[in-house]
Amino acid sequence: MDIHTQKLALIKEILDIDNPVTLLKIRKLLDESNFDSEVVNEENINYDTLKSSQEKRKLTFINDFINLKNEETISKLENLLWKNNDFWNDLSFSEKEEIERADIEIIKGETSDYEAFIAPHIK
Repeated sequence: MDIHTQKLALIKEILDIDNPVTLLKIRKLLDESNFDSEVVNEENINYDTLKSSQEKRKLTFINDFINLKNEETISKLENLLWKNNDFWNDLSFSEKEEIERADIEIIKGETSDYEAFIAPHIK
C-alpha cells in the first residue's frame, strides 16, 4: 500500500472516531512527530458548517496528517486507530442480543454438547 492510500484510509478512520481521548493521543503523536507542516489554505475550509469542536479537532488533525511525511508515525497512527476496532461495534442489535442470550445460557449451564446438537441435523 502506498503512502497516499494509507493516509486516505487513516483519514476515514479518524472521521469515525468519537472518543476524545483517542483524538488527543493522535494529536500528541502528531505534535511529537517529525514532519513538514505546511500551512493549509483556510479559504478551502468553511468552519461555520462544522457542528462541534470535535469535528474541528478532526479537521485540524486531517490537515496535519495530509502533510505527514514520516512513515513510522503513519504506522503508529494506523496501529492506534485500528487496534481499537472492536467487532462488537460492527454487529447489529439482533446479533448482539443473540450473543448475550448465548452467554446467559452458558452461565446457567443450559448448553448442549456438539454431538447432541448435530445429531438431529444429520440424515
